[in-house]
Amino acid sequence: MFLILSVFTGFMVALMIQFNGVLQETAGAINALLFIHLAGLSGSVILFFAFRNKLKGEKDAGTPLWYLTAGMVGTLIVFLSSVSFLKGGILLSLSGMLAGQTLAASILESFYSPDRQRSSTFQRILSPALLVPGSILIGIKADAGLIWIILAWLPGILLMFQQSMNAGNTRRWGTPRTVVFNYISALIIILPMFFLQQPASRQIAGIASGLPLPVMIGGGIIGVFTTGVIAFLLLKAPALMVILGIYAGELAGGILLDLYVGNPIAPEKIIGILLIVLGLGAGKLSPKKAVFHR
Repeated sequence: MFLILSVFTGFMVALMIQFNGVLQETAGAINALLFIHLAGLSGSVILFFAFRNKLKGEKDAGTPLWYLTAGMVGTLIVFLSSVSFLKGGILLSLSGMLAGQTLAASILESFYSPDRQRSSTFQRILSPALLVPGSILIGIKADAGLIWIILAWLPGILLMFQQSMNAGNTRRWGTPRTVVFNYISALIIILPMFFLQQPASRQIAGIASGLPLPVMIGGGIIGVFTTGVIAFLLLKAPALMVILGIYAGELAGGILLDLYVGNPIAPEKIIGILLIVLGLGAGKLSPKKAVFHR
């Protein structure tokens, strides 16, 4: 069940990146971040009032308060993902995020305490060894330079840290509160940036009048779902299974969306995708394959 939910969440992430990329291309980076997080905050407030008594946390959980700044990290992730999307399409954005997060997860697992569940050493070495070259091939096909390819990895590296923070917040505060905290902390960063640009009322009126409603709110609303579900999954299932399951869904969604908007899947992209699939297989998505060190 957790694997199926991870794959479905990955497909939704691919759709979210598509919405966010189009919004940034139309409205600009800071304006897009504002629309995304205002929509996300609205959705998270609805989630809070609907489920605040059903998805509670454990108040005695030892989660640091600074974990509540996870939304600020998320702001940078959204921005960098959208930049990668504009530079090389959704496959560069997705494969780069996958390579970065897998690399970060493999390194972080090496420093886990003895009571934490981790993947085997073989898995932690082989998965990045296959996924990173796959991302490079996709970036080359998209005519992205080495700096842009490495930049495409950065959202995944940051995402690994943010998801760990949100998982800790979920344990202590519960899912509804965690998602609300996420968007509030992000808006603390975004709102000053927005008001420093031009008169806000003119900007909002001008931008909103030229954008379809799904483009304005789609990424933010989907983000509420993905933020809550990923934090929940990281508490209930092995991290490597969750990460690779999510990106299996993202890759499937990315290919379909690229085809939908008219971007052909060239041989180089297929080779890159095959390497990523091998990396997913090396991760052995079944929880039974993970090694539990005591």
